[in-house]
Amino acid sequence: MYQALYRVWRPKTFSEMVGQEAIVRTLRNQVMSGRIAHAYLFCGSRGTGKTSAARILTRAINCEHPQNGDPCGECASCKTIESGASFDVYEMDAASNSRVEEIRDLLEKVDYPPQFGKYKVYIIDEVHMLSNAAFNALLKTLEEPPEYMVFILATTEPQKLPATILSRCQRYDFGRYSEDEISGHLKTVVEKSGAQAEPEALAMIARAAEGGMRDALSILDMCMGAGDRITEEHVRAALGTADRAFLFSFADALAQREAGEALRLIEELMRSGRDVQVFLKDFSAHLRLLMASLLCRQGEALPGVSGENAKRYLDQAREFSQERLLRMIDLCMHAEADTRWAASGRSVLEIFALRCCEQPEERDYEALLERLAEMEKKLADLEKNGVRAASPVPKRETEKAPKPAPPAPRPMAETPMPDSGKAPKDVWNDALKYLKKSEPALFGPLSRARYGGYQEGVYRALFAPGEEIFQTMLAAPERKAKVENALKQCGGGEARFEPLSQGAPADPDADKREEKQLSGLIDMFGRDKVQIDE
Repeated sequence: MYQALYRVWRPKTFSEMVGQEAIVRTLRNQVMSGRIAHAYLFCGSRGTGKTSAARILTRAINCEHPQNGDPCGECASCKTIESGASFDVYEMDAASNSRVEEIRDLLEKVDYPPQFGKYKVYIIDEVHMLSNAAFNALLKTLEEPPEYMVFILATTEPQKLPATILSRCQRYDFGRYSEDEISGHLKTVVEKSGAQAEPEALAMIARAAEGGMRDALSILDMCMGAGDRITEEHVRAALGTADRAFLFSFADALAQREAGEALRLIEELMRSGRDVQVFLKDFSAHLRLLMASLLCRQGEALPGVSGENAKRYLDQAREFSQERLLRMIDLCMHAEADTRWAASGRSVLEIFALRCCEQPEERDYEALLERLAEMEKKLADLEKNGVRAASPVPKRETEKAPKPAPPAPRPMAETPMPDSGKAPKDVWNDALKYLKKSEPALFGPLSRARYGGYQEGVYRALFAPGEEIFQTMLAAPERKAKVENALKQCGGGEARFEPLSQGAPADPDADKREEKQLSGLIDMFGRDKVQIDE
């Protein structure tokens, strides 16, 4: 009968365990010296070797001929415990046996000494799932058990255990495996299985496993079902992720601020049946590799990336400034979190792409740094091509009256609607509710606008300064027609829709702020590289 890879490759000795060197060394020394504790607590995330270490320790302390702290695997005790036929070893899942009655039944057998081995061992997995009454029942026995009794508790959430339990155990924290440890072990598994795998494919599996060896072996098991040669395409198909070429194309569209191309690629992604949250997770990793390419020294290898692809990452990274990459990574992480609660993951992805394409207009320190970095990059590119910046205008010429802010559109006078008894504002609110259910991708941008009034069949939506990109998005004929149709459905008559800019409010400190920003530009780039055009 076929067995899953993670069961076939479960380690049987401490020597076969991958990583966790400090824990393995300590447990081995305890076995060799005979200083066996009465209670152990193994903590760590899934797939890090907790249960495997518990079973190895159980066999080692009962082994008749231990070898350097490892069980021999040949004696009667080792074979009996490994086959699951030993009456001295009890392994219980606390997730399905959490009641106090089940713990009491287990503890009633503590008074009976081991029949074959030196120690009687209780392994309780997912121990944090026990009830408070079960913990209290376990407490006294755990504190003063018979000399032949050993408890091994395993959990992924040690913070849920009572302090009275924690204080009675030797605690060992199993850390997540590194990507190099996982990919190295997967390479060994593939070679001994008679298959072949591309290094990039194994590196991708290691990244997807997020430090869990069992998850990595499960993904490898799926990929090996597609053939004896595991490629990057097989892994992407198994994980449901976008291929590397698509990630580069999407990043290129954002680098050039081509919002239309980014939306077209999102449409292509949706048609291929990819999951939005998985794509955002992959794109976040792509952006981190771009950032690493900018920060790494020339010739320094990126983790899990071959030489040819490393050059491609470096070339694309040079299209971004460091500040812009940081902002995009932050936006991507927030978008990935938003998809868990959004009714439409596609709308979250589209808004993320539009925000990455727009010029930051926020009046904060981070936005100013990003815009300065973009200007510095453009100036550096010009000088690299032999173009020198023009001489600056003398300071006295820059002291002119600032340009007046564009006037905000005047509010429309409300006129009665001939085809419906509803007030125009009520029709607008009903249309928003209608779009929220039928067109969530339009509701998001439209909800950021302020109702601007109704007159002669025309509804206005006013967008605040810095939100012009949503105005442009809703001005597209296809989207505008959908909004007008919603207004028609809710109002009972013909309706037209106009998205407009609200205009910037008058700022009494604009002159001082402009002079301060100009001084900052001159200090950063030098007076010979700054020219002011009215």
